[in-house]
Amino acid sequence: MKRTLILAISVLVASTAALAGCSSSEPEPTATPTPTTSSPTPSPTPSPTPTSDPVWPLTGLPAPTHDIPPVVGVKVENSIHARPQTGLEAADIVFVEMVEGGTTRFHALYNTSFPEVVGPVRSVRPMDAAILGQWSGTLVYSGGQPQFVQRVRDAGLLLVEDDVGDPSFFRSRDRRAPHNLYTELPVVLGLIDEDHDDPPAPMFTYGEPSSAAGGTPVAWLRAQYPTVRSGWEWEAGTGLWERYDNGVANWSTDMVPLTAANVLVLRVEIRDTGSRDSANQWVPETILTGSGELVLFGEGAMVEGTWSKGGDNDPFEFSDAAGEPLLLAPGTTWVELLPVDSTLTTG
Repeated sequence: MKRTLILAISVLVASTAALAGCSSSEPEPTATPTPTTSSPTPSPTPSPTPTSDPVWPLTGLPAPTHDIPPVVGVKVENSIHARPQTGLEAADIVFVEMVEGGTTRFHALYNTSFPEVVGPVRSVRPMDAAILGQWSGTLVYSGGQPQFVQRVRDAGLLLVEDDVGDPSFFRSRDRRAPHNLYTELPVVLGLIDEDHDDPPAPMFTYGEPSSAAGGTPVAWLRAQYPTVRSGWEWEAGTGLWERYDNGVANWSTDMVPLTAANVLVLRVEIRDTGSRDSANQWVPETILTGSGELVLFGEGAMVEGTWSKGGDNDPFEFSDAAGEPLLLAPGTTWVELLPVDSTLTTG
């Protein structure tokens, strides 16, 4: 407590009296200083530092809380025997990978919601480490060649595999093996350590309007892989892209169409891993290090840009043609990893 000494100073008052034959003047006595104590002004209670409204990192949509769960990736089959798939409509981001025979397979990422059942679940591929490694997430898969499994393990991923009798898997009697293996994501979540610190980092930068909004109007697109074709149709009524495989609409087992707010086509290099599958077909790897061209489809339009990425644990970076951050519309995004020598048509 600070003490302040206040000196009271007497003012000398001169009294002048006009008397016959003489005059006199005497100062008044000086008052004795009296110490006084001042009470300090209490410091105001600091207000909490305002925080931004929580959002889901993989969609950019509002979240109810800042407590965001980890990212879980599931390898999902995309052959004709696997359709319709289960749980894909709930994924935040879906990567379309080219695998043996020039066909495609999905790497679906979940963070906003975790459906009861997802599948059919299939095997791991070398590029899965580069897709999920930026979050050191959990990968759910069914088997794979040892060198590919080791690569995802080296990326720091938690591996959930049915071959070790994991309780989160089951086989459906409605389909034949190997197209009948499914996973229960709530059970998978129970296998993950809940003590996680910060929420997962966003993969994209979101904005309204998106970068595509000012681009070339587009009603449809076709991404032609060696033996299959991914198709997307713009539905103005819903403001979403609807997915087609080889011209057939792709729906979930709940009769929900597979849709996306954004379709991002990354032009990628493909290399031969030197491995063969059980049918003696060469196993390709999508190269996700370095950089390449991209096309973003959103809000009924398209715009070009570039992507870049370091190692398996480094994040992607996306830029528009001017080198500015690429802005995606909040919502679900599908990423087509299209070989550089494959055809992309629009109309």
